[in-house]
Amino acid sequence: MSKSPEQILGAVDLFAEDQREHLLDALAVARRECPVLRTEADGGYYLVTRYDDVRAVCQNPELFSSADPSIRSQPVRVIPLDVDPPDHARYRRFLNPYFSRSFLLRYEAQMREIARDAIAAFIDRGRLEVVHDYAVPLTAGSLARVVFATDNMDLIRRAAAAVRRVALELAPEAFQELAVLSMEAMAEAEQSPEGREDVLSALVRETVGGRPLTTEERLSIITSLLLGGLDTTRGVIVNIAYHLASGDGVEAALRRPERWDAALDEFLRYETTVSFIARTVTRDTELGGIPLSAGDRIAIHFLSANRDAGRFERADELVLDRESNHHVAFGHGVHRCLGAHFAQIQLAIAFEELLARATRFRLVEGAAIPRQTGMGLNSPTELHLAFDRL
Repeated sequence: MSKSPEQILGAVDLFAEDQREHLLDALAVARRECPVLRTEADGGYYLVTRYDDVRAVCQNPELFSSADPSIRSQPVRVIPLDVDPPDHARYRRFLNPYFSRSFLLRYEAQMREIARDAIAAFIDRGRLEVVHDYAVPLTAGSLARVVFATDNMDLIRRAAAAVRRVALELAPEAFQELAVLSMEAMAEAEQSPEGREDVLSALVRETVGGRPLTTEERLSIITSLLLGGLDTTRGVIVNIAYHLASGDGVEAALRRPERWDAALDEFLRYETTVSFIARTVTRDTELGGIPLSAGDRIAIHFLSANRDAGRFERADELVLDRESNHHVAFGHGVHRCLGAHFAQIQLAIAFEELLARATRFRLVEGAAIPRQTGMGLNSPTELHLAFDRL
């Protein structure tokens, strides 16, 4: 049975299924009345709900550490997400160039081919299940091409399959298989001639603090890139597809290339896929009038910040022609998402290719739309749509 907003505010638990239905309403009350809210769930933490407070935390990594970015235990390290300055900058220095828009566009043709192959498998049916039929194949295939970046097509096929398995199962065996393939790909990169320019070659040749990266660091970075790019971009594709099938005028808006960037920013704001992330207070301080002590855990709620009526007009509406949209869906500050450009490119390709082949999307009547629980992710895990071919 779902809890009311009042019940939720009395004992917030961001992982509780019975709080999902009314959580946004509860967060709206919190923003007005108790914007830095204490909960005893998961050992106790403070929930930061307002836009300005979320940005303030993100802008001060010395005071709010990223060393433990999960409310619940993190099974593996995820460099550079869980690294504080100054070391964080040392990792981002050599990673950033490979996730610039200009660099990633060299993979555009391959990503479009992946999208078209996925569409070809369902286009004649007149319906699709967005997660398994489209979002996972596109994101897993794109990640395999960009992260593993090899002409060894057998390795690419195996990597794409492993990434897809991780995305669908999250099983320890899937992670182990991916680690083995990552080691194989790094060994190949080490044997490659000088001049190779891609993520793996950077991992095997770059240094941090004057020393080569350890094997553990390399695997951690690859894991971070794959996991960060899988659930997030996949979730945005599914969220947009839901509105495409259920919202008036959404398809027409998405067919206007000159408005795509504004529409995408609004989808990211309204349906922020990574809802929250954790930080640890490093010394006694105050936030939103609430005293915090060194060691306190806080959860900065990006989705709540992006629904803050003090920052966005019509904050609880999807406004696809919104002019000013400084959302925090990709985070903010030094830890702003490394893969933001990669996600934006994939999302544009996903809907350009889909809308080139199909129209009149609608929800399949009676089909359930289950949603993710836990890990701060906000998107359906299954979405059945029908459409007409063009």
